Amino acid sequence: MPAGWFLMGSDPRRDPAAGPQEQPQRQVYLGAFEIDRYEVTNAHYLLFVLATGAPWPPYWKADPFTEKMARHPVIGITWQEASAYCRWAGKRLPTEAEWEKAARGTDGRLFPWGNQPAGWGRSNIAHPGSKRGLKYPPLANVDRYDRGVSPYGIYQMAGNVAEWVADWFNAEYYQDAASDNPQGPGLGQDKVFRGGSWNEDPEVARSAGRTPTRSTVFVLSEKERQSTSRPAFVAFALLLAAAASGARRARRAPVPPQPLALPGRIPNHGARPRSRIFTETRRGP
Repeated sequence: MPAGWFLMGSDPRRDPAAGPQEQPQRQVYLGAFEIDRYEVTNAHYLLFVLATGAPWPPYWKADPFTEKMARHPVIGITWQEASAYCRWAGKRLPTEAEWEKAARGTDGRLFPWGNQPAGWGRSNIAHPGSKRGLKYPPLANVDRYDRGVSPYGIYQMAGNVAEWVADWFNAEYYQDAASDNPQGPGLGQDKVFRGGSWNEDPEVARSAGRTPTRSTVFVLSEKERQSTSRPAFVAFALLLAAAASGARRARRAPVPPQPLALPGRIPNHGARPRSRIFTETRRGP
């Protein structure tokens, strides 16, 4: 992503779904950074599990997953697990500002593809007729939906799985946030996920949408959500960011052997590497 200004947040005069936590809309400056083009797949996350002994995500059952799932985004991991994966890969989670610029570009559009409503050809969102409440969600491969890419060619920044970002959540943060490379609140109770999922309405998948959740939540199926006393959580996967600092550059995550391999997704900026991660529904990933 090139350095420069972009329009962050929502203007209720242009976006009827704008929430108070997305206001005011304002110009924000970010330094240059890189972000992975695709979500982190089950195949990529398997390399991390094998290398570190990290626990299997709850949707992995045996072998540890079917070949059909290899190119799906990994789901069912907490913010802490997502952050650990990013550190292992030499990256980090992107900030909210980095994620939003990568999703919508500089012109304040509502969705990655523009202001047009989401449709079956652009995203995996809960349109009328969507299958909801399945024990394993109806996820799409990470390289699907060419018509829904962002202005920078990044896939699935709306729908499929929601994505963890680095920031703590504060509903009033935008009112006095820095306009130069904002890093989010210093403390908080909830983390933020972005982009909506297969199980949520298009309004949630708007590029400016912000959803808070506890960083330790996991993924639950619809049935489990309805029967649990815990809050309902969103679907999730991972996005990675790699930062370059002088001659030192964060390495890319290793790519698994074909046919499971897909490039990772990376942001890059400042002195710290960033990584991006997505969420699912137990409220957690």
